[in-house]
Amino acid sequence: MGQKTNGAARSYRTTGKKLRFAASFLRRRLVHTNLQLMYSCNMKCQICDFWQERYQAMPVLSLAQVDVISEKLALIGPQVVSVGGGEPLMHPDIVPIVRSFNRFHFPVMICNGWFIDDENARALFDAGMYEISISVDYADPARHDEQRGLPGAHARALDALATLQRNRAAPHQRVHMITVVMDDNLDQIEPLILKCRELGVSYLLTLYSDARGAKATRSISPEVSAHLLDLKRRYREFVALRTYIGRFSSAIAEGGVEPCHAGRNLLNIDSGGNVSLCIDRLDDPVGNILTDDVFDIEAALRAKYESNSCCGCWTSCRGCLEALMYGGRPIANLRDYRGMIRSVPLTVHS
Repeated sequence: MGQKTNGAARSYRTTGKKLRFAASFLRRRLVHTNLQLMYSCNMKCQICDFWQERYQAMPVLSLAQVDVISEKLALIGPQVVSVGGGEPLMHPDIVPIVRSFNRFHFPVMICNGWFIDDENARALFDAGMYEISISVDYADPARHDEQRGLPGAHARALDALATLQRNRAAPHQRVHMITVVMDDNLDQIEPLILKCRELGVSYLLTLYSDARGAKATRSISPEVSAHLLDLKRRYREFVALRTYIGRFSSAIAEGGVEPCHAGRNLLNIDSGGNVSLCIDRLDDPVGNILTDDVFDIEAALRAKYESNSCCGCWTSCRGCLEALMYGGRPIANLRDYRGMIRSVPLTVHS
């Protein structure tokens, strides 16, 4: 009887959380938070600079601080909280951190897969993780390992995907492979989708932002959107929103997509609690969520959004949200979004 009562209470809380999130979404308020727990990482990716020395003096958020952040964010409405780093699995309290966010929000994570094993995979899902994406940029292991600066990175990433998929605790929990689209890996995307089919996971991607990292700028084929949309038509595993990938070509040609709605619909929190519009604007905070009133922060973000002229990125954290909110084609978008979040039966172990 006690287990049934607890399950009903959890279901009630989850339903209420989803309804409040839907209300915030329809009112086009803040609904997505990117969070850096710390900047330490075991890899040295060419598409990121957080592992470099200048970030290593940054603080590390404690579990107690995460509790504060989770509770304060809840005052402005449930968020999709992207728990990141650095490499988030290097944080010793990553499981209770996920549990803290799951109280009020929808925790998700992108990581490199190196530290995933059966024990922590199950623990993360038991704590309430909604989805975990593992970064894989090339089907060719040598090219992936070179880009990541660590031999064996590709093999560990694929193993992590399989491990996560078999350790999900509930059908609504999803495992994705995610690829950063760059100047030299368009030919790798279809083989990666086929690998996702083999592993039983789904496939996402994001467009490289040269604001962070040392890869070439967007010298990507202008036909990229047509190519990706063709792949999406052919592969069910490819669950990215078509209105998001459909703007890759214009983002490349025009140097971004405008207007940017960071500050209105999404925000960033760094490992010191500083709040900014996005991960590329860490040096321009509007306040600190650990010490400041969250409604003052919300107002400051809105003011910063209204004066923001930057439109230089079209990464998935911004692009998917804006495609859903402002991209038109609502029926197609909802169909795509359903594919991204639909429940997947749990793996049956023999």
